[in-house]
Amino acid sequence: MDEFSFIKWIKSNQKKDRNVIIGIGDDCASIRINDENMFLVSTDMLVEGTHFDLKKNTPGEIGSKSIACSISDIAAMGCSAKYAVVSICFPHETETEFARELYRGINKMADAFSIKIIGGDIVSGKKTLVVNVTIYGRNEGLKTISRSGARADDALMITGELGGSILGKHITFKPRLKEGLLLNKKFNINSMIDISDGLAADLGHILEESRVGAILYEDEIPISEDAKELARKTGFSALHHALYDGEDYELLFTLSGRESQKLLASKSFPSRLSKIGYIDKSKGIRIVDTYGNQKK
Repeated sequence: MDEFSFIKWIKSNQKKDRNVIIGIGDDCASIRINDENMFLVSTDMLVEGTHFDLKKNTPGEIGSKSIACSISDIAAMGCSAKYAVVSICFPHETETEFARELYRGINKMADAFSIKIIGGDIVSGKKTLVVNVTIYGRNEGLKTISRSGARADDALMITGELGGSILGKHITFKPRLKEGLLLNKKFNINSMIDISDGLAADLGHILEESRVGAILYEDEIPISEDAKELARKTGFSALHHALYDGEDYELLFTLSGRESQKLLASKSFPSRLSKIGYIDKSKGIRIVDTYGNQKK
């Protein structure tokens, strides 16, 4: 099944509500409370064998990742995460200590961001472990940053480094909630998304929602050491891994050229920042290589 086509189909069948400012198709839904305040909600489901491996990952790591993914969605909106509801389907044979350790992992990550767990559901099934976290946030008077605000000539920027997350980052990452809030408070960010599907795919979501295109400079894309290590094993280039691996959970965002200069000149930003390209009016993504040649 094509996941994204199905989401579009679901979106096309929803009735409009004037209080739903941002609906299906973004990192979070944004619901109007009053003229200044928005209520944000997002949900993520993690499935054994797809998002984690019980043979490689501890219960605590699985729990930590399950809520970190949802926190990252709030980060992508430039807002504050406040509460979470956790639902888990445990296989019948699950031992109590395993379940407790998983929940400790959830609690530890929630505590790190002052998020309160306020409810959920626990069920048992035949074989597969599934963890679903629904997270609630507030804009605290700030604007909510969507995927659809990118403008021609915007600079395209990213936090951290990309690629090779399967070597460990995909399970141990810390969501960029502090960075998202700082960007929203101090700078005029036009669009933003967290990188869960990969740089190319998630940039594609911004471009589709904003109806614009992008130029990427391959020499400016921050490639992680894990991507380089993985490239030596897979035969793909480190750049390929940086573009397509996914589950980096870094923030990808656009802002005016002037704002990008202001951001890069700031001394106190808590993570690495890279300007990797710009937005233009053409459709799709074009990559400029070391020699100035363009390719799709």
